[in-house]
Amino acid sequence: MLPAALPSIMTGIKLGWTFGWHALIAGEMLFVSLGLGHLLVMGRELSDMAQVMAVMLVIVAIGLIMERLVFSPLERRVRRRWGLERA
Repeated sequence: MLPAALPSIMTGIKLGWTFGWHALIAGEMLFVSLGLGHLLVMGRELSDMAQVMAVMLVIVAIGLIMERLVFSPLERRVRRRWGLERA
């Protein structure tokens, strides 16, 4: 059963990482004095829109890098292995 469920497990791992990334940023915004979330809050409080936009772009870039370099190749490999996608 586990091998047959692997494509769905991979999707769950990807979704879990996404929710975890969002929670990390939210936690940094509330409780941490060092990190991207804190930089975002400081930029907002100081009305520094350039800083806010830069931090937002970094957050999106990290998410896209993880998607493109880690999850997409891994998911594609699993889907090809189980015959759900053509090579």
